[in-house]
Amino acid sequence: MTNAPAAFVQALHKQSINCESQDCSGSVEVTDISQQADRVKSFRLACGSCHWERTITGCPQIEPPWDEGSLMEITEEHLLHLEPVCPYDQAPVQFHSLPNPRRRARYRITCWYCGRQEELDWPPEEAKR
Repeated sequence: MTNAPAAFVQALHKQSINCESQDCSGSVEVTDISQQADRVKSFRLACGSCHWERTITGCPQIEPPWDEGSLMEITEEHLLHLEPVCPYDQAPVQFHSLPNPRRRARYRITCWYCGRQEELDWPPEEAKR
């Protein structure tokens, strides 16, 4: 289990990133170079001052999948308006609303660092009883 690099998390949040070159303190331009079908994100970092460049990419590892306890923790954090994180790498996870013809809420939860995804209905069946 490894934590997602800080630069990767900053790029996901669209936060400013400082140049990593020794004698430069310029700000870095971040470009999302991921393809639509990619399970992990890739970012190109480029400093306009010193021409330093770097590419950072998530580390695909979809096994083991999230267990029920992890999914409940992620959804509870989301419902409490906290930032849910992947229990395997501490990278932020995103909730994507999916179309559902039965008018029920359906979501895809994605970790852009490790590539784990899960689709679930909300509220879960056990909450309806």
